[in-house]
Amino acid sequence: MIAPLIAAIEAQMGTNPPERMAVAVSGGGDSVALLAALVEYCRDQDVELHVITVDHGLREETRDEIALVTDLCVRWNLPHHVEYWTGWDGQGNLQAAARDARYEIMADWAYANRISHIALGHTADDQAETFVMRLARGSGVDGLSAMAARRVHHGITWVRPFLEIERATLRAFLRDARINWCDDPSNLSHDFERVRVREALTVLGTLGVTTGKLVEVAEHMARAREALDWQTFLAARDMAEVVHGVIAIDLAKFRLLPQETARRLMLHTLSWTSQSVYPPRKDPVARTLAAVRAGQPATLDGCHICVENGKIWVFRELNAVKDTVCEVGDMWDDRWMISGPEDDPDLEVRPLGYEALADIEGWRDIGLPRAALAASPAVWYEDRLVAAPFVGLDDEWSAELDGGKDAFFAALLSH
Repeated sequence: MIAPLIAAIEAQMGTNPPERMAVAVSGGGDSVALLAALVEYCRDQDVELHVITVDHGLREETRDEIALVTDLCVRWNLPHHVEYWTGWDGQGNLQAAARDARYEIMADWAYANRISHIALGHTADDQAETFVMRLARGSGVDGLSAMAARRVHHGITWVRPFLEIERATLRAFLRDARINWCDDPSNLSHDFERVRVREALTVLGTLGVTTGKLVEVAEHMARAREALDWQTFLAARDMAEVVHGVIAIDLAKFRLLPQETARRLMLHTLSWTSQSVYPPRKDPVARTLAAVRAGQPATLDGCHICVENGKIWVFRELNAVKDTVCEVGDMWDDRWMISGPEDDPDLEVRPLGYEALADIEGWRDIGLPRAALAASPAVWYEDRLVAAPFVGLDDEWSAELDGGKDAFFAALLSH
């Protein structure tokens, strides 16, 4: 029964697997089955396998689950690393916060241990459940798209080999191999949406809406998303340019775009400019698009959007970065590296601001909106302006955009 599991792993790892990789194991059946299959795969491929478990400190049962994973690692002579999350402040969505923290913790651990790939035990059931939950929220193409079997995030390649394998198949394999796993009691609690959806899928299955069919639809949506991303990329190449980190889009061409392509281009422009993890909600985005088409300014997601000289300009809102400060040599606003003839620790990188800009001759000749220049990085010594690279104040200083201007276009195809 292990052969199809190993085949699924081989299909995702390709012909050139890494020298060392990790697998995230919680103790549940899905991740334990993945661990068991990876033990054989890595042994055959001469890959050094590590096991990582994250304890969120939220359930008493976690201690027993970690103990089970530890026993399995001893059985297979694998290094087992346990990382702890203590960052919950009681605000927002607990499950979402725990998930985000888990990925960040694992990525930091992997980077520190020179591990480039981490395998995750998501299954076809996870695909189907996520599809139904997002359908209930009225999600569009992106939300209804299947999870990616491979994805680079936080500098780590995340691999999900079992996205086309159902949970029942993995449980059958574990029982046949006499390998124990832990059942999370929260999987029976109706307090959680996923549990309610799981039960609803049992009913839907009698109508022919099976896990396999939902996975198939999610894969169709993923291909549709890929096509939309490509069209958005082509539109960006045709009508957008990056000027000192500011995105300038031809207004006349933008107005002719299909609504969905225009929405995607604007969303990408905002997220790339603000470096936000999550996109803004659809209603504020719709209002922003309506304002832009009418030639009116708007602010959204820490960005300022204005229309001048036949172009849509998107750049950082001064109010969003007014308190952003770093030393020379550090990354300012997660995008800009400022360098120059001095590395005095008393020098600071802060936004230029309107008052300092007004004292600089010739700033209008640069061709960027006044608000964009005011929000640009500048070098300060206390209250004295030392350099403003965007406006040419002191040519010995420069501001380099992280990844260069082509990063804006490349990120459109990063799925």
